[in-house]
Order: sequence, then C-alpha cells, then structure tokens
Amino acid sequence: MNVALIGYGYWGINLARTIQETEGVELYTIFDLDAERIQEAHKLYDFHLFSSLDALFASNNIEAIFIATPPASHYNVAKKALNAGKHIFVEKPFTLRLEDTYDLINIAEKKDLIYMVDHVFIYSEPVKFLKKNIHDFGEIVYINSRRINLGLFQYTTDVIWDLAVHDLSIINHLVGLDIIQTSVFKKKYKNFPNEAIANINLELACDTVINLNVSWLSPVKVREMIIGGTKMSAVYDDTLVNPITLYDAGIVLEQDLSKSELYQHMVKYNYGETQTPILPKNSSLTNAVKHFAECVSMREEPLTGKESILKVMQALEIISKVG
Repeated sequence: MNVALIGYGYWGINLARTIQETEGVELYTIFDLDAERIQEAHKLYDFHLFSSLDALFASNNIEAIFIATPPASHYNVAKKALNAGKHIFVEKPFTLRLEDTYDLINIAEKKDLIYMVDHVFIYSEPVKFLKKNIHDFGEIVYINSRRINLGLFQYTTDVIWDLAVHDLSIINHLVGLDIIQTSVFKKKYKNFPNEAIANINLELACDTVINLNVSWLSPVKVREMIIGGTKMSAVYDDTLVNPITLYDAGIVLEQDLSKSELYQHMVKYNYGETQTPILPKNSSLTNAVKHFAECVSMREEPLTGKESILKVMQALEIISKVG
C-alpha cells in the first residue's frame, strides 16, 4: 500500500520511521510546507516529491494519507484527502470542532473510505492488557490520571486538546465515556493564548468518577493512571519499563444494622498481593500503523474509528465549554 505522510514535524518524524518499518506499507512521499523539513526527511528516506498538496491528492499511486499537521489544519487536509478518494490516518485530535468531525465522517462513509484517529495509547500493550482484564476489577469506582510535562506549548490548541485527549481515549476504551456531570479548572500561563494547566472532574453514567490533571508546566514528566475497582486496582505508569502494577485490593461498603447508627456503614479495604505483569515491548505506534494498514486491506472499521472519534470529540467539547 503506497501512502503519503503530510507533516514532518515532531510526530511526523515518528510516523515516517514507523511507516518505513511496517511490512506491506510503502512510504511513497513526505510533504511539508517547510522545504528544510523535506531536506531533512530526504537524508533518511527515498521518496517521490510533489510540488503541491493538490498534486499529491491527484496522484493515483497513493492509496492512503497519514496526516501529522498542526491540529487546526486537520479538517481541511483530511477533507481534501477524502474528496480525493484517499483513506486517512489522522494525528490526534481528529479535528478541533465536533461539526467538522461529523462532516469528515459523512464524506468518508459516502465514499466507503477508512478513517482512523491516532489515539495511540489504545494500541499500547499496557492498555490492551487493561482492556482484556478490566472485568477482574469489579465495579470501577474511580480513575485518576496525571499527564504532565514541561512544554511543548501549542498555539493552535490548549493543554486539554493536546494531553487530556489521550486519557479520554483510554477511559472510553476501558469503561465508556458517557458523561453526566463535569467540572473543570483551567488556567493560562501569563500572556500565552491557550490554557496550559487543567484539572478535570467527570462523573460517568456507569458511576465511575474521573479526575484528570494535565499540564505543560511541570518540571517532571508524569504519565500515570490509577484505576480503582471493588475487587482489584491498578497503577499504569507509562514511564516505567514494566508499566502495570496490579493490586489485589478492593473497596467494600458493608452495612450492619445491629451496630449503633454511627457504625451502620463501614468501608473496608481488602489488601492482597501485588503483581507486575511482563508485557510485550511492541511500540504502540507500530501497532497502530499495522492496524490501519490491515483495516484498509480488509475494509474494516478501525478500533479508533467512528465510535472512538465521536466519544472523545464529544467529551472534549463538553469539557471545553465548562470552567
């Protein structure tokens, strides 16, 4: 499958390398408006050159397009790609407006094209493990997540659309994302135009309580998610060699009406052993690119296709309108 990569910045560099290493996928061209970026790409890859995006879209040699441009441009680039009959793989967020997302989905479905967003952590081995074993946790009482680091500040979007999108996609994958209540604190840094720190609280229809802390202002990089269940809990720390730690501990509410009113309701904590499963070391981006190629070949909806795109986009819009 011949593919084009549009955008050779921070994430485009990772995509180019991954595409090049993926069997059955040929990196036919890399396009970037910055000529110096193309020169840098040519030092590593041999690919066809196009004078413009229109010429690229018109090429019959390209079957699918990977879009790694700034978020504000996703909609326009993806729409042109779809109208040219190309399957699309779009860096997160899919778009910056829900109505634009619906427009792209309508075009893709009318043209019978595959479309996928790069909710890359869904394809990571730790999240795959959590998804497979989530029923062992009992009822999920809460999910707490911290995704913080120093930079990279973005001018076209805020820290919620940049970082919280990852956690929202994971949560949707694990327990769903039907939000019934939201509160948000967010703050800009001095005169920078977009919010750089946010604390997000969600209550889901499944009774799970969510707390997300995202920041571009932290001196340390933290990628931690705690999942608390009535039977078992887990800590997922993406910075560790073995990122999953399971705790055979649950939270139980017992009622004993024979005791005084003060002690009718007792919360008990069941403690047990901890486990650190050894997971495959496959790259999440490699898994995602392979999955996209397979979905194009088999004409199947990707794991991060319509449902994942819409649930996360709807959540982002709800959160953005609060606080």
